[in-house]
Amino acid sequence: MTAPKSKPVTSNRLAFTLIELLVVIAIIAILAGMLLPALSKAKDRAHTTLCRSNLKQMGIAIFMYVDDNDDKLPYAWGAGKDTYIHNANINNFEALLFSYYGRAKFDAGQEGQNFTNGVSQCPIRLKEPLKGGNPWRISYGMNQYTSKNFPNTRNQFPSADTAKLGSVRNPTQTLLVSDLAFVRNHPPIVNLQTNNLGFRHGQRHPLGSANTLFMDAHIDGFTHTQTNGIILDFKRDDPLPNRR
Repeated sequence: MTAPKSKPVTSNRLAFTLIELLVVIAIIAILAGMLLPALSKAKDRAHTTLCRSNLKQMGIAIFMYVDDNDDKLPYAWGAGKDTYIHNANINNFEALLFSYYGRAKFDAGQEGQNFTNGVSQCPIRLKEPLKGGNPWRISYGMNQYTSKNFPNTRNQFPSADTAKLGSVRNPTQTLLVSDLAFVRNHPPIVNLQTNNLGFRHGQRHPLGSANTLFMDAHIDGFTHTQTNGIILDFKRDDPLPNRR
């Protein structure tokens, strides 16, 4: 009587060897190294697009304000004779425009909650450090030259009496609102240098570009080496473009 034949032994290996696992991990690491910079750039572009959208909405609010106030522009930072000049709830352009965003009352308290919400918020700016004693991270600043008495030689507080939009002779070149530098962190813009404008889009401040709303309502961006041709002091008899 013959013994039954044994079945051939088959190997169904389901596990990776250590070398195979290391190869897979290395490939994943290489792919991640290639993809992460692209994802970071895409995120930065999304932030830039959001900030441009904010400026567009801010521009709509400003022109509604102008229509309601006899063609007069908002003041960047200023006050009338009956206004306490250090009251942040009323002395800046964000407070003037707040109702046009569909909100009832501007409140600068709680570390500037209305400076850092909604249309007033640039997500890149909110990641930057604070400078000095100001507890707010203000994203956008307005051209201080909208006040009629700015600049002045008597060191007077900027007036709430402002120039008319119709008096701006070169609206396509005249800055209205722009990204604010974290070292500024204060609503008015008084120059086009890196200590006032937030050149942060595309690269870290001050090497990026500043998103800017101009007096004709168009939005553009420029770096700190491209400020020639941009006007701040539009009230001059011969308003000259900025020269570096």
